[in-house]
Amino acid sequence: MYLARKRTPQGFQYFLRVSVKSGPFWQARDLLCLGNDPSVYIRYPGGRSFYVAEELVEALREKGIETDQWELEEIFFRFVKPELREYLKPYVDRSRKQSARLGREEQLRVQAELHPFDRRRLIFLKLGGGRGEALLRRPLPFLNQLRDKSRDEIEQLLWDYEDRLRPREVIPYLYHAFALWEYFPGALTRYVPEARLQEELDEALLEAICQVARDEAYRMGLGEEEVLREYLSRYVILYFDTTEAQRRFFEERQSGSWARRESLTRAARYFGLSPEALQRMSRKELLRLFRERAKKLHPDRGGDKEAFILLRRVFEEVMEALGYRRRG
Repeated sequence: MYLARKRTPQGFQYFLRVSVKSGPFWQARDLLCLGNDPSVYIRYPGGRSFYVAEELVEALREKGIETDQWELEEIFFRFVKPELREYLKPYVDRSRKQSARLGREEQLRVQAELHPFDRRRLIFLKLGGGRGEALLRRPLPFLNQLRDKSRDEIEQLLWDYEDRLRPREVIPYLYHAFALWEYFPGALTRYVPEARLQEELDEALLEAICQVARDEAYRMGLGEEEVLREYLSRYVILYFDTTEAQRRFFEERQSGSWARRESLTRAARYFGLSPEALQRMSRKELLRLFRERAKKLHPDRGGDKEAFILLRRVFEEVMEALGYRRRG
């Protein structure tokens, strides 16, 4: 049994659900709707303790679900009063059951049965960034918590972990989770999200999300539209909320030397040069660089309109960063 949340126009709605085996897949089944505030089911008898309302236990029993206070207290722990939660957390952590450790070969066999998207996400959330492919080939016992769960239960588990991400970790996390480096083959910086232009990241992420949604092994019996709506859409929200905040931050510092260096770095990356090489160019040399690229990209010559617009934006940024003003 686990706690699930669902995003609605009125805010989050919470449910108690259970994963049950149905054919080749585990499927989620609703037990009880808890409304928008599960804390109403928590009781405080006094002192440093709490328990979950007995009527909830009875409601579950009527549905054929036998549980106990320990299981419910662990599920509802996040909704306990903050000061009590802080005091009890060390005891709760120590009391959690540890599953038996598997041998190396057995652990690797178990991991191979898990979806790579799930493994990459949990590895980053547990261990942070880095080259995930190497870690995927190592026996990692914490991945076992993904076993014998429905798609919904897996997503709810990972969603809880994702809530702890710091803002600066969001883009690296998504880059790693969706293996976006596969969209930039051959580049020395393919594992570095900061090395990509914003438009490149936007396009790669949206394509990767659609690709995951089309994967039947990931969907585990669910429909493509359902997994996009219920699970994968949160990554679109997370990504664009984060990048929009970053864009505002960049705009606020646009007049400083930091912004100047960033503009030069982006432009140098775009033109395939070093920032130092760009800085040494005269206005005439920069204009020649722009015109050579513009000849290939101009829509009137069969080029791509969006690529030409991007070229103009990059060019204007570098001209401003180097102090060259547009005439007229």
